[in-house]
Amino acid sequence: MPKDSFLGNTGLCGGPLGLCPGESAPTPAGSPESQPGAGGAADVGGGKKKKLSGGAIAGIAIGSVFGVLLLLALLFFLCRKRSSAPRSAAAVEKGRELGMGPMDVEPKGQNGSAGGHNSVAAAVAVPTAAAAAAAATATAAAKTGGSTGSKKLIFFGPMAVAPPFDLEDLLRASAEVLGKGAFGTAYKAVMENGSAVAVKRLKDVDLPEPEFRERIAAIGAVQHELVVPLRAYYFSKDEKLLVYDYMSMGSLSALLHGNRASGRTPLDWETRSAVALAAARGVAHIHSTGPTASHGNIKSSNVLLTKNYEARVSDHGLPTLVGPSFSPTRVSGYRAPEVTDIRRVSQKADVYSFGVLLLELLTGKAPTHAVVNEEGLDLPRWVQSVVREEWTAEVFDQELLRYQNVEEEMVQLLQLAIDCSAQHPDRRPAMSEVATRIDEIRRSSLGDRQVADSAEGDEPSL
Repeated sequence: MPKDSFLGNTGLCGGPLGLCPGESAPTPAGSPESQPGAGGAADVGGGKKKKLSGGAIAGIAIGSVFGVLLLLALLFFLCRKRSSAPRSAAAVEKGRELGMGPMDVEPKGQNGSAGGHNSVAAAVAVPTAAAAAAAATATAAAKTGGSTGSKKLIFFGPMAVAPPFDLEDLLRASAEVLGKGAFGTAYKAVMENGSAVAVKRLKDVDLPEPEFRERIAAIGAVQHELVVPLRAYYFSKDEKLLVYDYMSMGSLSALLHGNRASGRTPLDWETRSAVALAAARGVAHIHSTGPTASHGNIKSSNVLLTKNYEARVSDHGLPTLVGPSFSPTRVSGYRAPEVTDIRRVSQKADVYSFGVLLLELLTGKAPTHAVVNEEGLDLPRWVQSVVREEWTAEVFDQELLRYQNVEEEMVQLLQLAIDCSAQHPDRRPAMSEVATRIDEIRRSSLGDRQVADSAEGDEPSL
């Protein structure tokens, strides 16, 4: 605007009207004006000031916000991808394995099929932030070697020379719950090549690593055809895993007591007596490895069967691995009366437990039941009370009464079982003697049956 436009305004100065008091020189024409707060101040040279419109400012603000959100979304996506990708490979395997408590999954049925679609490492999720932190710490320890020894499977026997699989192979295997016992949970683990092993995850084991390794070495040293061998073990602060051969037919307990409804195929006498002999020889071998060597937990669920119904003794020596705070949740009907500490089971106490196992084979009754009859007696005392009344026939399992020419063999084995389950340890025979007597009973009865069959075949036909 020309200065004539501002005439009549007393005291007005600046711009075309001349310098105001205190001004030294006019602003050069064409330079940008930067007066704060003057929404539309004039330009010195008479040109118009270039300014940002409200729409441009809003656009810049919205664009900046959108850019920040896009950056955050990209970072979130990358973090998600980074945390989920290893779940199918080594991160799940090592993260869950070494700090996490792998495989703690509840069976949803008698065959434990709930675990069949889980890997060994991912059979249980880490439930808390603390557990997740422990898993991360353990994974780091695995990469660096850790302070508690190498993070790998330690093999025994022939497998120690050329291990057929390693820890990562085991942790990638599918896991199926086989059962839970006093010392931990057992799983069937199927490798990617189709081979199967049994894995026991120990609980209540708080031994220092050197002591654990010493005791587990004594267990692994027992290599016998009638004893399920300990193939390998894994030790860390939070996890102790034992690897055994997998027995496809399961346990004697399951075959004796499972599904006794109509249509069941009973366990015949020949199989039962063969199982008794094999188990006796297996326990006798364990006893032969040292004067204080014992199984410590003889029961029908620890007698496993192969496809040909051949018996193998399993889980020997596990009581030596638990700490002083260990306390079984259930009272076992197999335990000798003098045993007060399950960690210190003598060979004579093993004989008592084996005697109860023989009674279980003969009667078909599970001794783990606190009461086997209305009088509240345990299995050995109930059998003795029936025998004293000369009602011996009532002792035997009804499924055995269908077999001919085995009564004498059953009675002799019953007497041996009573001797083994005597209340006083000194009255019990040694395990080697038990195995010999079972073998003699079987040979004698087999000879008698062969003579009887031959006699029937020689009868003249009419």
